[in-house]
Amino acid sequence: MIPVVALEPLKNCVLALAAAVLLLALFLVVDRGMAAIVRARTRRREPLLTRLVYQAVDECCGDASEFRRLSRLDRKLVRSILLGLALDLRGDTGDAIAAMYHALGFLKADLARLRSRRATTRASAAGDLGLIRSTGAVPALLQAFSDPDVRVRQAAVWAVGQAGGPAALHALIRLLGDPSRAVANRAQEVLAERGPEVVDAILAYTEHTSSRLGRLAAIELLGLLRVATCSPLLLRFMKDLDPEVRVKSVKAAAAVGDPRFLEALHGCLEDSSWAVRCQAAKGLSLFGSPASVPRLTAALRDQHWWVRFYAATGLAETGPTGEEALSSALSDPSSSVRDMARYLLERRAKQPALALP
Repeated sequence: MIPVVALEPLKNCVLALAAAVLLLALFLVVDRGMAAIVRARTRRREPLLTRLVYQAVDECCGDASEFRRLSRLDRKLVRSILLGLALDLRGDTGDAIAAMYHALGFLKADLARLRSRRATTRASAAGDLGLIRSTGAVPALLQAFSDPDVRVRQAAVWAVGQAGGPAALHALIRLLGDPSRAVANRAQEVLAERGPEVVDAILAYTEHTSSRLGRLAAIELLGLLRVATCSPLLLRFMKDLDPEVRVKSVKAAAAVGDPRFLEALHGCLEDSSWAVRCQAAKGLSLFGSPASVPRLTAALRDQHWWVRFYAATGLAETGPTGEEALSSALSDPSSSVRDMARYLLERRAKQPALALP
């Protein structure tokens, strides 16, 4: 039988564990109670503070005198209200919101948070600075482009797109070739919206960059922006040794829609890369030119299914001449040609205004 004295350490451990559980339960009760008190106070104070913020913003002066004696919790609530308004309001009202945000010291606090040791804090600060659209924060946001954390760089890119001018957008163009695709894609998204302000810089980057990924992203961006002045550059890249550059260039050329691309697209139907031939046939279907009928008819015999499909689609989009070519293809010796022609003609009959998938 085990002596009672030997069970004493076990009893002490059980009591210590019970005490720890009791303290944890007490902490959770207190924490939830405090959270409930804060929520109740927020519900009570928010309508009043919202009215004060709206009044100050409506005056478009950013006057923060009525907010200087607020408690820390009230200031936190006012900051949340201002960020919520900044999400939807621009122009003079947006300037008033930014001025008030700065006058209350929130801008300075965000700039300090941008230097935090925690990446999540830095990313949150960059996002808030973008929401408030303060031009004074742009230099700090540009420095955040070199942050070691991808999340911070993504947030800084978006924020510069919200608050930066043309000079800041030039820095975004260089990020099209960033080693992180997440950052490069975010820069491309921002430039797809604000790119018309820096078209010449995008063209220069596309032509001279040594980054392959940056050039591919820039070519795609030219198509998204439908930059009319990029035609000579795209015509040159449609003959590039890199097949992916040719694919992106053909796709961008189709989006731009310059008539000068028609002959180049005809030539791309004979490219060694099936992806280039596919995009060329797809682009020609957008042009819908009767001059493309002989080339598209020949492309119906391509070994790749998608090339044949878009060649047939292009013929269907060129009017009576193209439809006649499809009808003639129904008697072609090749079953793949006959099947594709039959498919498009039947689809055309069911859907007269043929839409590209």
